[in-house]
Amino acid sequence: MHSFKFTIILLLFFFAFSCKQKPQNSQEKADTAPAVNMESYFQGALDGDINPVRDALAQGADVNARDENGRTALMLAAFNGHDHIVRLLLSKDAKVDLTDQSDRSALMFASSGPFAPTVQTLLEAGASLDLVDKEEHWTALMFAAGEGQMEVVKKLVGEGADVNWKDIDGESAYDFALSRQHHDVAAFLKSKM
Repeated sequence: MHSFKFTIILLLFFFAFSCKQKPQNSQEKADTAPAVNMESYFQGALDGDINPVRDALAQGADVNARDENGRTALMLAAFNGHDHIVRLLLSKDAKVDLTDQSDRSALMFASSGPFAPTVQTLLEAGASLDLVDKEEHWTALMFAAGEGQMEVVKKLVGEGADVNWKDIDGESAYDFALSRQHHDVAAFLKSKM
């Protein structure tokens, strides 16, 4: 049952990212200032296209602006492992631990994929390992374990992620890995418990 629930939540998670990104609260600029295309800003971050991201920032876009789902460009770039955009946004003072409407952080998004370099960048910027999403109380480690991302799991554990944390159903990252048939990840996590 947990594996089915995990799959459904991840499918919803990925579906939400395939939808077009629209700004939630665009800042109004003076009549003489060029209009900032926030839709291009968010889409560029999601697609790994640095030009619209740079352009929007140069025109005064708020680096921490949110789309209609509460996601920032940092979260969108992290979701697809676009480390070059993550680094640019962090250099412009993007807040690394902001969360979306589901309380998911950029680190959680990056941890769901094979994006160890992006995970490392976020950790170096001070990303918290202790944040949990509001629906299931999953951590970045749980997202990585459930997707079988061994390199990311090792990096998170090496940085001090709590391998014994349990979600609202009483399951740990080890349980996530095991239920999804990621036996190598499960064995690694068991050795750290």
